[in-house]
Amino acid sequence: MRERLQKLSPTERHACSLLICEKLLPFFSGMNSLALFAPMSTEPDLDLLWDHGALVEHSLLSYPRREGKTLSFHLISALAELIPGRFGIREPTSGRSPKQLDLILVPGLAFSAQGDRLGRGAGFYDRFLATLPQTTFKLGVCFEFQRVSSIPHEPHDVTMDAVVSG
Repeated sequence: MRERLQKLSPTERHACSLLICEKLLPFFSGMNSLALFAPMSTEPDLDLLWDHGALVEHSLLSYPRREGKTLSFHLISALAELIPGRFGIREPTSGRSPKQLDLILVPGLAFSAQGDRLGRGAGFYDRFLATLPQTTFKLGVCFEFQRVSSIPHEPHDVTMDAVVSG
């Protein structure tokens, strides 16, 4: 999967990212507090969501920051508030944490039809997702070729409520 992601051209990534962002918008309806992620070069470009003014104007948006072996989410009001952190992934330098998350977008290497997720191996998202209440909607985000029939599932793995791909 890592090889296939590396071979994705910038043009393909952009086209697929636009489609993914369009598919994501209906999930945001009625959600107040959204957790997004700043993409690595091999992930869907969710920065494109900021072009949808209603999303930014009517939602509390937070992004993850790595702190040791954990993730914490911090509210931002502009993409310019994100700077490269550990591993070169953009993250907020500060900001208050949301009181709750209504919906969280989750990256991964692969997702199964049942919502199982294969992460990148460090367990950051696995540990964070385990702390969320059942009411937080967990939405996996990936390119279409990252959807597979099955993924090994451990008891501590958190299943996504849905997966959006393009």
